[in-house]
Amino acid sequence: MCPLCGSSQTVVLFTKKNTEYSACGSCQFRFASPDVNPNFANTLGDYEASYLQYLAPDAADEANEESLRSWMNRFYRLDGARLLDVGAGSGKLVRRLRLHGVLAEGLEPSRALFEHFLVGDDAFTCAMLADHSAKKYDVVTAFDVIEHVAHPQEFLADVAAALKPGGVFLASTPNVGSMTANLFGKHWHFYYPYHLSYFSPRTLSTAAAKHGFELVDWCHRGRLRSVGYVIRYAAEFIRGGKAPAWAQRFDSWYVPINLFDTMYLAFRKSDG
Repeated sequence: MCPLCGSSQTVVLFTKKNTEYSACGSCQFRFASPDVNPNFANTLGDYEASYLQYLAPDAADEANEESLRSWMNRFYRLDGARLLDVGAGSGKLVRRLRLHGVLAEGLEPSRALFEHFLVGDDAFTCAMLADHSAKKYDVVTAFDVIEHVAHPQEFLADVAAALKPGGVFLASTPNVGSMTANLFGKHWHFYYPYHLSYFSPRTLSTAAAKHGFELVDWCHRGRLRSVGYVIRYAAEFIRGGKAPAWAQRFDSWYVPINLFDTMYLAFRKSDG
């Protein structure tokens, strides 16, 4: 059954790394349904080296976070805004926003990540959005998050419940409708066991509309990455092997990366 629309018109497209990937013939949503959600089963040692590098402090953080903050400011004046970052990871975005006068808080449901990166910081809570307090926020962000969610309609309902009327929901997620995804098919790097939900701009905007959200903008945005990170990522997420030790030689070399397959979306919640 499709976890987005509930249709029984689903078909398995392929299997990769012992995970089945399916498509819904009714709403065109793509998804994986493993018996155990690996996003909550992992210990810190189970994560790939490139993912931990992505979360760790990096020389490109300021440039990437300032670029993202500028994009976010297009849709809501962040200075003084109450903001909740869902899936805060290592907390870099929340801490950056707080330096700029944003009343930012973060939720991280992974106990392993929370205890390694966030424990002891009152700005962060280890919880699912559904279990969070009844506070209302001006802005809710979920960057690189909704693809990890097994029940996206429930997640979107929880986001809507956390927002004030007229509030803004900002998200990023792989674009399964992108040229890159279509070109690589089952070998697309985002078909990976941690990812359970695959959206296009149309499927996500249609799903969000059911919860009172209007899509006001979407785009493909790139990031500054170290060459060492790119090498580790390619080894682990594309080739499925171990990252080579020599990749560290290139950790101080930075290049802009945009495969035009990660979409950033801005939604506004209705005033009603």
